[in-house]
Amino acid sequence: MNKNMELDELKSLVRQGKFGAITIDTSVFDAQGLRLESGLLKQLEQFRDSSTKVIISEIVKEEVLSHLTEKTKNAQRELEKYLKQAKDYWQLENREIENIKKLVFDGRDAQEITLDRFSKFIDATSLEIIEAQNYLIVSDLIQKYFQAKPPFSESGKKKSEFPDAIALMSLEAWAKENQTKIIVVTSDNDWANFCKDSERLCSTNDFAGALGLFQLQDAEDICRYLSERYKQGYLDDVKEAVINALEYHISDIDIYPEVHSSFEYEEEEKYINVNRFDFRVLETPNLIFRPVNYDNGLIVESKLIVDVNIECSFSFSVYDSIDKDYIGMGGNSVNTQAYLEIEVLITFVGDLDKIGAEVEVDDVEVETKSPISIDFGNIAPDWWVDGDYDY
Repeated sequence: MNKNMELDELKSLVRQGKFGAITIDTSVFDAQGLRLESGLLKQLEQFRDSSTKVIISEIVKEEVLSHLTEKTKNAQRELEKYLKQAKDYWQLENREIENIKKLVFDGRDAQEITLDRFSKFIDATSLEIIEAQNYLIVSDLIQKYFQAKPPFSESGKKKSEFPDAIALMSLEAWAKENQTKIIVVTSDNDWANFCKDSERLCSTNDFAGALGLFQLQDAEDICRYLSERYKQGYLDDVKEAVINALEYHISDIDIYPEVHSSFEYEEEEKYINVNRFDFRVLETPNLIFRPVNYDNGLIVESKLIVDVNIECSFSFSVYDSIDKDYIGMGGNSVNTQAYLEIEVLITFVGDLDKIGAEVEVDDVEVETKSPISIDFGNIAPDWWVDGDYDY
């Protein structure tokens, strides 16, 4: 069954009122960069006053808190490292460094920041945490373990699958108690396999598509109309707004250069220049917008293929076995062209109650995901050509 067919079937069940909740697993939080205040995670706020609940297992909650805390600690360590460099190169006094730290951290630690952010996320979405002790029957868990039923596998480290099993069985018990079904958004194969055998849990790896299931038919009709208008050469403000957002946020995208070199090297700086972009067709013949929130305006998801030029500078060195140290061998800048797959959220405002009415773009949010690997090929100092000196 392809993903579109799956979403179509889920949509029919959603329209029949079969789903009382939506849940996401840790893999989805991670894929969204743990950005609780923006992107698709922020769009969960639309369920706050809805009969559809946003729920997560306490297992997912603890994993997300752990990942968030570690990311926050890493950010603090990176900032403190650069402040040490700033002290030397900008000739800052210790007092000035401490004032900057006080301004940024305000005496709070990483765990406190994480708990505060997650608490606000709970309030904004009316998130309900499903605690295992209230729903899990231990004898059922043990039975699944010894019978190697999903999410347990017949081989491998089944012990590591216990958290998944606890989370999924708790969610299934909650759904049974509430006589409803749950849409499970996950990119974890163990979760998806469990849902295949469940009468209550239905999985999809398409977060934006899952949110789209809960939008009114009007939102879908508007998306089809706007897609058709764009294909006909109208909606120039959409193209302009998207290209402006890309140019402004393209530096936020984490590019990981894959290179080969006979020298030791360090990446210095990266510059990304946007040439052009095209919308990917999400559904034939020409659907390029999908609704994810239809409240005060219409928020749609679009997928782009972005043509970029990337320049990356490197410094090189070789190890001196006599002095037991690395000797600098110069640097070089390497350019390459690449096509990046990028997702954006576009907010339309205007008279959205009428097909054909004037609408305009209010905001474009660029979704930054995991690091994108770009192959730069073989690199060497700029004086080195094909393994020889360039005289």
